[in-house]
Amino acid sequence: MNFTTQRQLTVALENYPGRLATVSSIISQQDINIMAISLVDNIEQGVIRLVSSEPAICKSLLVKEGLYVIEAEVLAIELTDSPGELARLTQALGSAQINIEYTYGSTVRPDDKMRLILKVSDLKKACQILTEL
Repeated sequence: MNFTTQRQLTVALENYPGRLATVSSIISQQDINIMAISLVDNIEQGVIRLVSSEPAICKSLLVKEGLYVIEAEVLAIELTDSPGELARLTQALGSAQINIEYTYGSTVRPDDKMRLILKVSDLKKACQILTEL
């Protein structure tokens, strides 16, 4: 299975119009590409998780803007967009007692590859399992 480990940034923002525009503008002004993103709303704030082409620079820019940024290592998995692929992946990780803490992903067209981001409880062990798949 094709995968890499990548640095993900998590940013908590006030939940009001324009905040995502501000964050994405800050990042784009430095020609940094957002390769994956998730935004989840909470009662009083939104939580953005993103994987970018330049995580260290991206973090520095966001911290400079006064935002609190948390870093984590995540798995970026290229998964075939077909029935059963997610089941095969999650069963292998579950059988190895690896918890999936959260995930997000997308695909452009049916039968194309999907990019799936996973935060797992044991990154090293998960990488070993994925190498075997």
